[in-house]
Amino acid sequence: MKILSLLGVLERVELEMAALYEWLSRLFEHDAEASGLFFRMAMQERSHATLLRFGKSLVHQAPGQFADVEFDAAAIDGLLVAIRTARHERPAPSLEEAVSRALQFEDGPVEAAHRSILTNSNPGVTDLVRRLAAADEEHAAGLRAFARRRGLVIAPGAVVDG
Repeated sequence: MKILSLLGVLERVELEMAALYEWLSRLFEHDAEASGLFFRMAMQERSHATLLRFGKSLVHQAPGQFADVEFDAAAIDGLLVAIRTARHERPAPSLEEAVSRALQFEDGPVEAAHRSILTNSNPGVTDLVRRLAAADEEHAAGLRAFARRRGLVIAPGAVVDG
């Protein structure tokens, strides 16, 4: 699949994650620490979407310099649906459920897409994706640290030990 398509879908993932974190920030507004964590993560996701738009502009400027990349479009489409669904879940999730789900999203199929770009792409986009992957790892680490501090029980698949 073309790198431009992948960057576009990754941008949508970042924007959906930002919307989810904004919703969670409002949902837990009575808890300053939780609300602040989700708010910061939302702003970072919006920043990531901006980086991906920049990456798309690099591809548009010199399309011949970018190799095709492979990624599991169905997995990422499924992730987008899951993120949207989580944002409209009723009843609203508990804090434990919200942190568990956020960890599952942060460790999802986007990681495989990042690896494909890192393996097959132009250095300018590779550096951008390295930064995004590092930011995703920081998000997961921040969520895990928050869960440990709060003594939250995290669902299987969203390991707190890391």
